[in-house]
Amino acid sequence: MVFKLRTYHLSKIFFIFFVLFVLSGCEKKPPVPPHLHPEIEEPAILNGKVKAYETNPEGDIDKIILNQGRKEIKIHFPPHLAKYILEIAKKNEMIVIKATSREDSYELISVSSGNRKTFDAGKILPPKPSPGKEVFIKGTISGFIKNQENKITGFMIGQKTVMLGPEERITLAPLLMKAHRVEVTGLERDMREGIVNTLKFPPIRMTEIKLDSIVYKIR
Repeated sequence: MVFKLRTYHLSKIFFIFFVLFVLSGCEKKPPVPPHLHPEIEEPAILNGKVKAYETNPEGDIDKIILNQGRKEIKIHFPPHLAKYILEIAKKNEMIVIKATSREDSYELISVSSGNRKTFDAGKILPPKPSPGKEVFIKGTISGFIKNQENKITGFMIGQKTVMLGPEERITLAPLLMKAHRVEVTGLERDMREGIVNTLKFPPIRMTEIKLDSIVYKIR
């Protein structure tokens, strides 16, 4: 009987401690003041000279390279802002960029030039997404598009540029180099106002391609 009584008292004590532990975990902690929040940082102010611009795999200008003397910094911006940024930040011109930073990457907030012109990236909304115009082209490949790693990212047929996705580059690039006849069904991109594309012809995203006698469906 004594053993049972002690067991009862011990279990009661453990139960009380468990309830107190659960209740303490449910207490609301005071919010972290905004100025002490670890994820919120002040925008970086970057001064330097415009060295060049870079593009995404589809040929749209979306990065500016800033020369700060001892180092160069790449600042990314959405492609639909390229036209407005190029008007202010011309090559070899001194500019000031305000940008957010995270792990050595920068995203443009605003850019100012020496003549006191300023462009705020938040003022221009991105265009509404569009699937593009359906097109069909056929012929022989007149040239390949390669990235900085010298890997094929697209090809040209006549006056059309066909882009390859990451998986398509692995699967189709070796076959394209050997193909004699190519037929492509795809969607030609709508070149929106603001986007500056460096490709010679408007890019096309494939939905189907026929290499000689073999047809490949593109998801």
